[in-house]
Amino acid sequence: MLDSLPFLLEGAKNTVILSFFSIIGALVMGLVIALLRISRVKLLDYFGKLYVSFFRGTPLLIQLFILYYGLPSIEIRLTAWQAAFLGLILHFAAYISESLRAAIVSISKGQWEAAMSLGMDTKLILKEVILPQAWRRAIPPVWNSLIDIVKASSLASVVTVSELTYNADQMAAVSYKVMLILMEAALIYWALTTFLNVLQGVLERKLQIK
Repeated sequence: MLDSLPFLLEGAKNTVILSFFSIIGALVMGLVIALLRISRVKLLDYFGKLYVSFFRGTPLLIQLFILYYGLPSIEIRLTAWQAAFLGLILHFAAYISESLRAAIVSISKGQWEAAMSLGMDTKLILKEVILPQAWRRAIPPVWNSLIDIVKASSLASVVTVSELTYNADQMAAVSYKVMLILMEAALIYWALTTFLNVLQGVLERKLQIK
């Protein structure tokens, strides 16, 4: 285990990098899709629904295959890292958008009306009144999606990204200690997700979310 640990930790570092930037991208993209879903413009709402339906209704693995192995057939070539980032962002933005949309529509209409009576336009109401409350309410379900991103980053191994699962597979093939290496990788994933769970608890206590 000690001999394999440096190689696995190198993969874990790439897992953290991949997960971190995918989380940021998915949060931004999720917010955009959520705003499309609550738009009064029917075309934008329809696009948002179609986006969520497709990316929630198809496996992430297939989406990664399309991005990395499928797109070259139409002369679009992504690196393994680009395909992994884009796949994770597009996939989990669909889930995060629904959590944010639900949080936004849960805000009472009275707050919209009160803000409008003060002369605030829609953009300002969203920025100053609605979204701060919506983010707070959405923390538990959105955080679950963030943890899922860390675990799902293991699928990047199928497009040859040298992350934790990929390195564990390589090490297991060389050492023939399959069970030992995979259990070691599982413990590292567990440590990463446990850290996020602890961070969620701290954030919820700070914001007094029950």
